[in-house]
Amino acid sequence: MGTNELTTKAAPITVKICLAATFGATVIFFCLVAFSLLTAQFNADSTPAMPWFPVPVLAAVFGVTWWCDRRWDIGLRTRCEAPITLIAAFAITSNIAAHAVWVLEKTWHGTDYSAPSGPDGVSPLFSATYWVVISIALSTSSETCFRGIMQTQLSRHLGTAAAISIVVLFNTFSHPWDSLWPRFFGVLAILFAWGWLRYIGGSLKACILTHIAAVMIGDAIFWLTGPVAFGDYSTTDRVAVAGVGLVSLALSVYLSRQITQSTRLLRDE
Repeated sequence: MGTNELTTKAAPITVKICLAATFGATVIFFCLVAFSLLTAQFNADSTPAMPWFPVPVLAAVFGVTWWCDRRWDIGLRTRCEAPITLIAAFAITSNIAAHAVWVLEKTWHGTDYSAPSGPDGVSPLFSATYWVVISIALSTSSETCFRGIMQTQLSRHLGTAAAISIVVLFNTFSHPWDSLWPRFFGVLAILFAWGWLRYIGGSLKACILTHIAAVMIGDAIFWLTGPVAFGDYSTTDRVAVAGVGLVSLALSVYLSRQITQSTRLLRDE
């Protein structure tokens, strides 16, 4: 059997695997999100003073994540090949650079933004629990499905660049469409940073922790500052945000190269 014949037979298999990974991961993500939010809402409607929803929600999310990693090896058990300090530094700088795009886009559209809130009519304990648990559940679900299942499988068959591009697009359009446009390019930038972190870091754990930290720190900042009218930003404010973003981007590129070199040295030993 010649090489051309083998390639011809392998092509349909590659297409099937990529389609299954792409749409299968998307379905799993929406199922986990729906289960998490509906369970929390049912808890809020039935017993608004006592939050019991974390048990079934986290059990479902962590259970599915564990099963997916055992089934497809999505990187949860993979150790970071580069030093943790470099990985953490890249995660911080790349997220700052990407969020600068997010802020500038909102200033362009003149939108207001406030930290998301939990269900109405619940106790303070319920609200705090909702913030922590839903942040962890949705962040873990997103990373498991998009950077885990989808990016891992697509990278094996299509290459890194194509895989990250497809994952970023699918993950972007998985956000609520009614609020997506004023932050579209910002979301693209953030998701690209996480996709690149998955590639150079090797481990899905770094992406999960980064996603959770980014969501919770961002929410905490906006809770402390209150609703922000991005349309009121002055030219000086926008230049300052752009400057911070460019410096962070330059540091991210430098750190990415350092991580890549460190990984190559470890593999050559």
